[in-house]
Amino acid sequence: MRPIQSIQHKINQSPRVQRWLRRRLPPLQQVVLDQKRIFIFLSAEGALYSVLLLIVFIAGVNYANNLVLGFCFFLGSVLVVTIHHTYAHLSGLQIEVIDGLDSEVGASAQYRLKIAPTGRRPHRQIRLEWADQVQQIDTLSAAQVLSFALPTPQRGQFLPPRLKVSTIYPLGILRAWSYLYFQVPVWVSPQPIACELVEQGAYAAADDEQSVERITGQDEFEGLNTFVAGESMARISWAHLARGQGLLSKHFSDPRGQQQLLDYQRMPLASHELRLSYLAYWVKQFAAQQVAFGLRLPQAELPVGTGEQHLRAALRLLAEQP
Repeated sequence: MRPIQSIQHKINQSPRVQRWLRRRLPPLQQVVLDQKRIFIFLSAEGALYSVLLLIVFIAGVNYANNLVLGFCFFLGSVLVVTIHHTYAHLSGLQIEVIDGLDSEVGASAQYRLKIAPTGRRPHRQIRLEWADQVQQIDTLSAAQVLSFALPTPQRGQFLPPRLKVSTIYPLGILRAWSYLYFQVPVWVSPQPIACELVEQGAYAAADDEQSVERITGQDEFEGLNTFVAGESMARISWAHLARGQGLLSKHFSDPRGQQQLLDYQRMPLASHELRLSYLAYWVKQFAAQQVAFGLRLPQAELPVGTGEQHLRAALRLLAEQP
């Protein structure tokens, strides 16, 4: 990282600057960049340009050389005109968050961003930095939709960090930028962690007496298979091993017509976050196996159901837990 950029980064990360930016640029869902929201200053190259301008001016004054002074004034006028053009290529941009998708711990929340000009003039060299992702648009003459995957390290409600929009067009000696905060939260569910499911409630379906397809589960003994490395030690048939019949693992099944009740209190003893992760694992397992399930938590309960919408509701409920 360049020294000037490193200093700017440290200044921007200070709590006092963060609070000032929050007051100056409050969170929104859609914004049009204008004079109140755009900052402009010299880039690293612009700082060298200013030093050159100062040296030329001192040389012109020292030697009383009108040609050198004229060249200095020409360079100064270029800098002044560049301020107008650099600002103009950021001013008038309309930026809007279309939507954000819920995520899980350790994954990424998908956000779709719409950026469009509000006039006929194209915008050039638009750079967007969001979290650790960078995208650049060389020429923006019509609306574009961009996708960003923002990391979600913690469970609960996630608010996206600030988005930095900048340009150095046309000469690269000035940088115009703006910071945008978007009020578009998503929910982050626990990271699924596998565990043994024991002593959970079950409800028989109406057609339970009929012949139904069976799926991998926990209730009824299905048979013995050769033990595979990575399987739970609790599934080993120790009686067969004692008789010298080899290392075998027990497998169980449930009828597809059965309904399951996932109860927080009946999960393996662990921390609060770990129990939620266990529930998230079985919620996804039952949804993939098309098993109807309900969810009982200390402060909320989800009725038995199936389908993609039911899965999202269950994960949302886990994410919202205090």
